[in-house]
Amino acid sequence: MRQKRPAKGGKSLPPKKPKLEEDFSSQQIRLWLNQARQSRKDWRILIQDLQTFIAALGEENEQKLRVEYFDKAVAWLLESKTLSLTKAQEIELRLRAGQFYKTYGAWEKALSAYQRAVELSDAKEFQRPKAEALRWIGNTYLDQNRWQEAQQAYQESLKLCRKEGDVVGEADVQNALGILHFEQGHLDEASSYYDKAMELAEKANDLDLVATIYNNRGALANVQGQWEKALACYEESLPCFEKIGNTSALTNTYLNMALTHADNGNWSTAGHYYDRSNQLAREIGDAHLQATVKLNRVELYLAIEDLPVAEALCQQALQTYIGLKDHLGEADALKMLGVIHTRKEEWPRAKSCFARSIQLSREYHSPLSQAEAHYEYGCMLNRKGSKKEAKTQLRKAASLFKTLQAEKEIEKTGKELRKIL
Repeated sequence: MRQKRPAKGGKSLPPKKPKLEEDFSSQQIRLWLNQARQSRKDWRILIQDLQTFIAALGEENEQKLRVEYFDKAVAWLLESKTLSLTKAQEIELRLRAGQFYKTYGAWEKALSAYQRAVELSDAKEFQRPKAEALRWIGNTYLDQNRWQEAQQAYQESLKLCRKEGDVVGEADVQNALGILHFEQGHLDEASSYYDKAMELAEKANDLDLVATIYNNRGALANVQGQWEKALACYEESLPCFEKIGNTSALTNTYLNMALTHADNGNWSTAGHYYDRSNQLAREIGDAHLQATVKLNRVELYLAIEDLPVAEALCQQALQTYIGLKDHLGEADALKMLGVIHTRKEEWPRAKSCFARSIQLSREYHSPLSQAEAHYEYGCMLNRKGSKKEAKTQLRKAASLFKTLQAEKEIEKTGKELRKIL
């Protein structure tokens, strides 16, 4: 299963709402703009109000509408003679706009907003926001599995942070580089970057970033089968995220806690944390995160043999990942569909899902995802009676898990191989 990325019955996504409701939402955004024009509020408060308002307009299938409404409002904020934004304020607005677009999976619009912030930050006094914009560019590339471009953006940001003596910014970059290596299965390198980030974050007394790094360390420990260590890391994160009201980070931590409990077979506790993470993901309107929560809940429904619900959730997550062009999310969803088809003894469909999952995982350099797909494929083949092919797949999984130092997975794969031998 996917750790938060920082690391996710054949129903498709729900149908779009009737045109009447879309017209109603359009009327509401026009009303908001009219009120904003008459308001004397600071632009930062206006943009915060706008984000809250748009999040309440619809469900995850209305991402396109939300982005269109936001576009209109941002255009007015930039052109408003009443607000008369300074260059520094426009840079900040571009950064906030990029974060909004990123939340709703509008990758190209997010990148455009961040690139504009970089262009505006040409003067010496704007080097820190320039470094921040570059980090967000890297984060957006990371969400798209564009590893080299993410690495380049992070390195440019790191260079500026060091030049400016920006300790918090440097810590943020080191943490991002840790996530980048984690996603590619380079766990030792990821751990090293997290250690550097933690040292800098503690030096700067940035509690939010310290909590974020604990969360990422927990995800790393979980992959390596160190469940108690993983939960201890998450317990370090939770109080801080709750205190400062970082809902997105809190959602990620609850999801990771659910994953760890699920991996340990504590289904009731896992379900509790899945429910909490799903509720928060819906509140903030993050479609990508909602898909990841849905996908990881599939394992819970498989445990209680509720295959129709498991398949419906899996299909919904798959369609969202495809729409967002998250290829590793797509690979994980296909892997779980393969597991579902295996339970139903639909061998050709299961084989097709596993093959495509392995292809995507290899193409986008995720050895963990690839290893999990090989393992499940091997289990399917063994159940089908194809012993020789099953051993081949399981050995491939074992080799990849060994590279990742995933002790629990190595043990589990060895047990399956011994059943065949």
